[in-house]
Amino acid sequence: MKNYFIFLFVSICFLFSFTSCSLVQESNNYGISNNLLFNVGLKDTKVCFTKSKSAKELYWVSVSRKIPKDDNIIEATLRELFLGPTKSEELKGIMTEIPTGTRLIKIEESEDEIVIDVSNQYTTGGGAATMQLRYLQVYKTLKKLAPQKKIYMLVEGKTLKAIGGEGLEVSQPLTKVTDYTEKYEKIEDLQP
Repeated sequence: MKNYFIFLFVSICFLFSFTSCSLVQESNNYGISNNLLFNVGLKDTKVCFTKSKSAKELYWVSVSRKIPKDDNIIEATLRELFLGPTKSEELKGIMTEIPTGTRLIKIEESEDEIVIDVSNQYTTGGGAATMQLRYLQVYKTLKKLAPQKKIYMLVEGKTLKAIGGEGLEVSQPLTKVTDYTEKYEKIEDLQP
């Protein structure tokens, strides 16, 4: 029995010495805090959300996320974007215009292009400003990851031409549209 405990102790020491383990406090999207979350083989990425201090003050915020290091960074980052802000981020006033339930169906990436296919929830609800912010959340997030690549967007396999009832026109490849927030825009990097 004594040898078992010695073996267990040596194994744990080996684990911490020769892996990229770190202990961090992390909060998931359900507001549950995991005090001892092992970040084995994770890498950082950033997603774009908005933050509002008042009706006239809207900012873009870039929020860090941890994703598995072996995952495709574009795919994993979009999945994090579509999950939305965590409960603790929401308490800080961080918001998303991307509707709940929006999913990434597939992604195709080449040397100079990214094609993303998202579920139809992405196009539902909201006025012109909401549609513009929703579009820019995806655009800004992807351009930070792959600034030189052309980005194309499909919804349920069909080329996206407009978003929403008021019809924000969408060109393919995606381009920067007039930014609703430009009058007030500030970029903040947040580490929740």
